[in-house]
Amino acid sequence: MKNAAKPSKVFKLSLLASMYLCQAIPLGYVFGCLPVILREQGVNLKAVGAVFALHLPWALKFLCASWVDRKYIPALGRRKSWIFPLQWIGAAFLVGVSCYPPDKDFALMYGLLMLLSCVMATNDIAVDGYATDILEEDERPWGNSIQSAARFVGLMLGGGVMLYMNSNFGWQNLCLFLAAVVFALSLPVFFHREIAPLINNPENWNSRREGGWAFLKRPEVLRVLPILIAPTAFAFTSVQMRTPLLIDMGFDSRSIGAILMHYAYPSGLAGTFLSGWFLHRVGGRAFLRVFCTTVILLAAYTVFIAQSGTIPYWQAALLLSVDNVLVGAVMVWSYTLMMKVSAGQNSGTGFAVLSSLFIIVPMTASPLFGHIGDLLGMKGLYIVLGLLCSGGFMVAEIAGHRERKAVAPRVTGDSV
Repeated sequence: MKNAAKPSKVFKLSLLASMYLCQAIPLGYVFGCLPVILREQGVNLKAVGAVFALHLPWALKFLCASWVDRKYIPALGRRKSWIFPLQWIGAAFLVGVSCYPPDKDFALMYGLLMLLSCVMATNDIAVDGYATDILEEDERPWGNSIQSAARFVGLMLGGGVMLYMNSNFGWQNLCLFLAAVVFALSLPVFFHREIAPLINNPENWNSRREGGWAFLKRPEVLRVLPILIAPTAFAFTSVQMRTPLLIDMGFDSRSIGAILMHYAYPSGLAGTFLSGWFLHRVGGRAFLRVFCTTVILLAAYTVFIAQSGTIPYWQAALLLSVDNVLVGAVMVWSYTLMMKVSAGQNSGTGFAVLSSLFIIVPMTASPLFGHIGDLLGMKGLYIVLGLLCSGGFMVAEIAGHRERKAVAPRVTGDSV
């Protein structure tokens, strides 16, 4: 029997782009646009702050990841069984949200958005697993550039364009439009035939199921965790604290929003694809060294401007632009590393566990660093963050050296 034609790289990347955008645009609306709409309608800050708790399902998606890996309808395919039905359910929730404006029924609106976040987080398990299944090793930097770029596109379209449209179309029409966008982006998944995974061992497919805890106990995963988490947790906090620093220096939310939309997010989007190319050319080790060095230098520069108490507009725009380039870069690098470790029968579970840890560590550390900032001021905070970023870099270097030593005997044996 003649084998089916192998799907092209362009086809696979286009398919992944539709799947990741299907998640990113409504989430960009929820996290980028909704807080502004709520405050504009007179909703209190406690309720506005509750919007960010909608991130929680993404941090906890590892709890159901092994179930998503195990259960599917064979006629549809292991990944399609989850992806397009959940996309359609997400579109249905957005239709429901359109009926409950926040100024009239905040509780129902919030409940539906929490369900939407749960649906999209579960969908993300299947999408990440599918990407890990079908991408060749040299395609992974490009696939993860698509994933990271979708975040910036979601923020620009869902957060910026939708905010502009809200004043003209209103809550209900905007939510219905978002539902139509999600449905339209689901169609490529619905109509395509699921691509067979690259690692496909049918005789072990049902015998080697493992949950998140079993995955974490793998020796190769334990060796990679310090490389993945140590250099990034403090870098994320460093990025998050720079917009409050600009507020302290006299910038208002409107000017920061303009910088983000006009300079920072487009720079992050362009930097994401540049990072994919750079990672492909130099490899993960050199890429991480460049990233960590840039983060440490940026922390030192932030100490300088915090001490001076002033920063010109163009420097603020450059600072936030570099921040977003760094966020895009670390997403490309980290997702590529996660794919490498997770590849196999339980790719969805492995990727979900690693991506959850990747989010949870900086998320739980942020309140502590906020308290340190209150005690020491921004200058003291960034001195601490710079030292911790340097320490995280050294931990990753040591862990990377041990990982290479552990892998080298197996490579030599295989070569022999």
